[in-house]
Amino acid sequence: MRSAGRFWLALGVFTARQATRLFSGPSARTADALDDVANVASAQLTGTTKTAFAVGRNLQHGLVDAALDAAGVGPRGQSPNGSTTGLSMPLRKSAMRRLTGVRTVASGALKRPVPQAELLKRLADYHADVMAGGPDREPTVAGLWKSEGLATTIAKHLLPENTWNDPALPRCVLPVEHVGFGSGSTTVHLFDAAKLNAVFEERCASRYREFSYEGIGAILRAYESGFFKFMSGALGLARLDTPDGPNPAGFFAEYLSQFPPHLQRLIAHGYGRIFAFSHMDLYDAIKDATKLPQERIEPVVHGAAFAFAMINSMDLPHILRHSAVPFGPGVRAAFQNGLIYALTFLEWYAPGYLARWQPLGTVETGLVEHARREHTLAMERGYPLAFRLAEPRR
Repeated sequence: MRSAGRFWLALGVFTARQATRLFSGPSARTADALDDVANVASAQLTGTTKTAFAVGRNLQHGLVDAALDAAGVGPRGQSPNGSTTGLSMPLRKSAMRRLTGVRTVASGALKRPVPQAELLKRLADYHADVMAGGPDREPTVAGLWKSEGLATTIAKHLLPENTWNDPALPRCVLPVEHVGFGSGSTTVHLFDAAKLNAVFEERCASRYREFSYEGIGAILRAYESGFFKFMSGALGLARLDTPDGPNPAGFFAEYLSQFPPHLQRLIAHGYGRIFAFSHMDLYDAIKDATKLPQERIEPVVHGAAFAFAMINSMDLPHILRHSAVPFGPGVRAAFQNGLIYALTFLEWYAPGYLARWQPLGTVETGLVEHARREHTLAMERGYPLAFRLAEPRR
């Protein structure tokens, strides 16, 4: 009890002192000291207590941002110190959207082999449903997720006839199908790099093969030992009895060394995509990404932005307008590039909605115009680049 009393007294004095310094002369160093206390406390928690702490911290981020905005603090626009409040989602809405995403992917998956003819028909039906009322963001995302789920089925119950080189496959489905095939193959072969390289070489379309490697990163995150792995099992993303993934030391340095640098980036991107699912607060996700090895920050942030756009597709115009996240230029550019790529990914699957988009304001207009240019380049090339822009923002 004495120790507890001393702790709370010391914490109060510490907070008061740091707050005085913060308001008299704001500095990142002071803010980091406050964060250190929260992080040290969090590290000592386990189980439901840790989860409750995380939820409370996420709620507080939104409340503090709202208070600062009401006071006129937190400039928006292209400032590197832009507010994150515009990207905050209510906790219940955020959780339901993530759950909907998981369920939609699962709805496209089957627990049996799928003959090639049936694969073609199902993919055509998903696409027809999307285009029935004209291309729109929400049904397009649903169609992409169902298609991804079906691709995981192909990997898990692979038939000799299954191939992504089939000329009957429309090119609009190939990027997402290769992502799902990569994820499903990774669960089957338990991260064995040689086997994954072999199956991708044999079954993938050459121009879209790199998309499959991005799927490896998604499973890296889903199988990473800890609370999210348990949740992945509960949601059906991973079997509860699966072994842990590769050694995470140095951000999976040993495992990634088996792949060339450009594929390492794609794997890190896939990790970032699921990273966004495992963080209820986007600010926390980006901040945690900045603690990774330097060469991993850009793809993880890019992947997190891509996923955030898909999860919250109904709010994409609002997200674009508030995309100048309060981080350095490189991280902010990675985040906005991820949003731009999400637009081009949607446009590739269901062409037309970008042409009808009427953006508001300088930031949204700039990002939408950038996406239109990237889509034009992809059409001229004949295929999209795998999770990177031809002309990224810097």
